[in-house]
Amino acid sequence: MSPSDMIDDQPFSMNRVIAIEATMDEMKSQHRATHQMLQDVLTRLGAVPTRDVQNSLPTHSAHYSPAPFIPASSAGRKKVSLKPSFPPEFSGDQASGKAFLTSCRTYIRLCPKAFEDDSTKIVWAMSYMKSGCANRWATRKFEQEAKTGHLRFLDWLDFEDKF
Repeated sequence: MSPSDMIDDQPFSMNRVIAIEATMDEMKSQHRATHQMLQDVLTRLGAVPTRDVQNSLPTHSAHYSPAPFIPASSAGRKKVSLKPSFPPEFSGDQASGKAFLTSCRTYIRLCPKAFEDDSTKIVWAMSYMKSGCANRWATRKFEQEAKTGHLRFLDWLDFEDKF
């Protein structure tokens, strides 16, 4: 490109720079408003406030400066919610017993908040014993519970041992 071509392009380039700066100023303004709304939400939730990002933003950009590095794992991504598959129904077949128990352990491990105590884990696992000798075994345990007021298992590990 010759020097005369560059001079001819200067007004066009300046208009683009001015337009970019105006857009950046608008984006900063939107960012500040969003940041303030998020701070208000955090305050209402009683969460610990984060560092004040608003004060770290420049007020006017005369030249381009790169945005701060934000790791991809936290850059506006939604929290991924796991949806593990439920264990298969268990009939009491010894060949599939280990797989059933492993499936129960996996689900419990991936969804710990769903299981407030060992009793909940045990009853949940027994709810998949819907046929065959497994159903008869679970039915006997529930009948014993009805008579005594508690399941005959000390904890999850005791359930696994008896299983």
